[in-house]
Amino acid sequence: MRDQMTPVFDLHSDIPTDIARRRAQGEHNVFRTHHYPRLRASGVKAVVFVLWVEPEHRQRSAHRLIELLGALLADFHECCDCVELVKDQKSLQNVVAAGKVAVVLGVEGMTFVEQWWLQGTQYRDEEEALKEQFALSMGILRQVGLRHAILVWGEQNAIASGPGTFFDPAGCMGLTTFGRKVVERLAESKILIDVSHLDELSTEEVLDAAPGIVIASHSNARALCDHPRNLSDCHLREIGRRHGIVGLNSYAKFIDEDKADMDRFIDHLVYIANLIGIEHVAFGFDFMDYLPNIYGFPERTEGLWRVEDVPGLLNRLIVRGFSEQEITQVAYYNALRILG
Repeated sequence: MRDQMTPVFDLHSDIPTDIARRRAQGEHNVFRTHHYPRLRASGVKAVVFVLWVEPEHRQRSAHRLIELLGALLADFHECCDCVELVKDQKSLQNVVAAGKVAVVLGVEGMTFVEQWWLQGTQYRDEEEALKEQFALSMGILRQVGLRHAILVWGEQNAIASGPGTFFDPAGCMGLTTFGRKVVERLAESKILIDVSHLDELSTEEVLDAAPGIVIASHSNARALCDHPRNLSDCHLREIGRRHGIVGLNSYAKFIDEDKADMDRFIDHLVYIANLIGIEHVAFGFDFMDYLPNIYGFPERTEGLWRVEDVPGLLNRLIVRGFSEQEITQVAYYNALRILG
């Protein structure tokens, strides 16, 4: 048993969905009440919070995005003594030093660019409308500190295609012409481009369109678990070559089809670290224990399905032969580097 608390940076969390859900039911101070004590006790100092528009809101996704953002900012205002949005390494380290949880703002899926906010506006064509919507949405998000973007979730949208959760994967289209412009604009804006949730073709084309660092916030190795949400060796190598990072996902179906447990999760860490270097591996746990099971993801990884299991994971890494320096690197400093 280790006698120290290693700081942890989780590259993927859906806590904003829980905050919006609870606030819609009349709760306040949701983060302080339901999440801060758990994160703090588990050593999680920094987290990427994603704004994810649920499938049932697809037709009003831009409005739902603003609802999610509004709920998050309102809750953070009430909980300002324990959480703060950050935009870079320095501000993150200052917030952590103050005893707060540092939150990096991201989006998971960008269907919101498909909804025309400006009712009655006459556009020459659909691409002009998409450009207008993208500029408006990104203007709002950048103003509040957006630093991270996942292009799709399970869907196919105007930008790219996912692995077929909500449509026929045989129709995967890859990165669209408009999507390529979105990727280029995100890169110009210094927003981290995340290939998690993209299908094979879209991943390939995003890597071609985006210069510099690209990340996969919550994906594992397809060589160990042949799931379309996981990454092939060639894409893992390309992320490493660009000095990017791969955050390991704790969801059972992305770890092993038959027996998902903590050691099998660590197997993915070992495999990717051996393939591209330990400096390119981190955690993107994607814990969902606090969300109602309405989207069909009931599977749990034995010993690693909620934030309270993180200290045990770090202890297990010692047993598996990792040094303290390597553990701290994977748990915190690799993720911190990409905000530089």
